[in-house]
Amino acid sequence: MLDSSDVVTITLNPALDDSFSVPRLIPGSKMRGSTPRIDPGGGGINVARVLHVLGIPTLAVFPVAGHIGQALTELLEAEELPFEAIEVAGETRLSHHVTDLSTGLEYRFVLPGTELSAPDLHRCFEVVRRRGHQAAYVVLSGSLPPGVSADVVSWVRRQADSIGARLVLDTSGGALAHAHGTFLLKPSVRELGDHLGRRLDTLDEQLAGARELLLATDAGAVVLSRGHLGVALVTPAGAELLPAVAGDVVSGVGAGDALVAGIIAGLVHGWDLSRATRLGLACSAAMIATPGTSVFSGDDLAAFTGDLPPLPAATSGEAI
Repeated sequence: MLDSSDVVTITLNPALDDSFSVPRLIPGSKMRGSTPRIDPGGGGINVARVLHVLGIPTLAVFPVAGHIGQALTELLEAEELPFEAIEVAGETRLSHHVTDLSTGLEYRFVLPGTELSAPDLHRCFEVVRRRGHQAAYVVLSGSLPPGVSADVVSWVRRQADSIGARLVLDTSGGALAHAHGTFLLKPSVRELGDHLGRRLDTLDEQLAGARELLLATDAGAVVLSRGHLGVALVTPAGAELLPAVAGDVVSGVGAGDALVAGIIAGLVHGWDLSRATRLGLACSAAMIATPGTSVFSGDDLAAFTGDLPPLPAATSGEAI
């Protein structure tokens, strides 16, 4: 069991991801798919898996339910990822990622997940307090399951504050309205636009929206994900545009989680936020180049890091 960790991730709506392809999506037809790839899923779990590859001591905390939950934990055990799973009623959700080979387009079918009660949440947070006392960062990432309101973000921030950790938030819906005091926020352009109630089509609109979010939440930084254009890093000191790292596109699943993980890994090693975000973009590109929700290796990442300095030894025992 891991005695201490630099990062604790919280995934309130974990999933088992299955990814496969079909020759063509045809309504009403029986389509023969490829052999599916099965991976652990859910935002915080994906962040933890990437951090594990990067050699950052990390604990993943999440609820699990039923046979699917058992399969999820078995996959994480095979990856040797430190985690603590809280058993709850119901059944952990499945997520389906289907690629139409005739167009190359990827379709994602995301199910709601099992409902969490207030006692279930308290048990999750108790794990964070008990096992995260040496953590520098707490990450809340992924969608919220049924029964959990957006103000859970405030609860998590209090847990992070109680152990002296910085909160990193990457979730959707109304959560941004409760993100006051968060160290780092990572919305997409669409998520930020939904939160603000307006379209953010131009760069000027996106930067203005990110600054508005920064001021409203008193956050330390906003990393605005702009898809294939990269990110806008907005802090009280100003804004910086960082381009995406070019690479092969196999699957976009988990790319945002890899971005968050790379940023945190850089910060843990004392890099400034700009350089850490560049590492995050490299991790995102490496994740996009892998099938399904599979995580890249240290050797895979090296092709995307450019002139970034190597991190200390990763899980494989080799420097990245």
